Amino acid sequence: MIAAVALILGLSLAPQEVQTPQDIPAVCRPDGAGQMNVQACADAAPKGSPVRALALINLASQAYLAGQYAKALGLYDEAVPPGMAVTSDIVFHTFRGDTYFHAGRIEAAQEDAGLAWRMLKGEVSASGDPANDMPVDDQLRFEVLIRILPILKDGDAATFAAAKAQVMTLPATDGIALTNRAGLMAKLGDYPAAVADSSAALALSPDEAGVQNNHCFILYQAGRAAEGLPYCEAALATLPQAAPIRHSYARVLAATGRCAEAETQIAEARRLDPSAVEYAKPLDCTAR
Repeated sequence: MIAAVALILGLSLAPQEVQTPQDIPAVCRPDGAGQMNVQACADAAPKGSPVRALALINLASQAYLAGQYAKALGLYDEAVPPGMAVTSDIVFHTFRGDTYFHAGRIEAAQEDAGLAWRMLKGEVSASGDPANDMPVDDQLRFEVLIRILPILKDGDAATFAAAKAQVMTLPATDGIALTNRAGLMAKLGDYPAAVADSSAALALSPDEAGVQNNHCFILYQAGRAAEGLPYCEAALATLPQAAPIRHSYARVLAATGRCAEAETQIAEARRLDPSAVEYAKPLDCTAR
């Protein structure tokens, strides 16, 4: 599924070594407007340096927000190799945890999601001093929770219940928020609530490809694949290179007995995003 979000990308990586200002390449220093070309910084900074790791994390987060999970996974792993512990801010752990979950790395995903939840509760500080941590308003809290709840679902029951109760108290009135909450409800198996939220999002944003795709896939999950088909087709016409749309379309085609077309679409989804374990699952299709 696709849903656009706008979250802070200024991440702080706990350094493994201290770097003095003269060790940091000029291109890695913010300009007068506070801007920095993170790709240029990643190219210029020494491998293994904290400043390069930070640049790679920002690039990974940008890829994540663009739905490029395979690219994001590779960048996160390059910045912080698997097995290396690091504590950063809540956005980093949320994005990386969701990326791990997408790739089937469940244990690592649960570690990040659990840390993000403890940060939401104020039990863990990214900076060592809660006063210096990123402020968490309702929008950020909502965006964090909709990503970590599916990961927490199979963990501690009390933690999951508390997180779910919290997200349900937060407002979701615009198309993006409704789409995101619909996707969350579907992942949690509450399909009537998912369809209701998705329908409300579609009424607000009828021509948005991400909203159309979500509605298509949620209708498929709710056992109403034939109703979802035109929404997948409309989304695909707008974003033909989006792997999640190809995946949704494949599942709907398979559910409606169009097996050959479904296999073509799932093959394209796998090509566009080889990191997605969900796409690797075989289609269940009987030709009609």
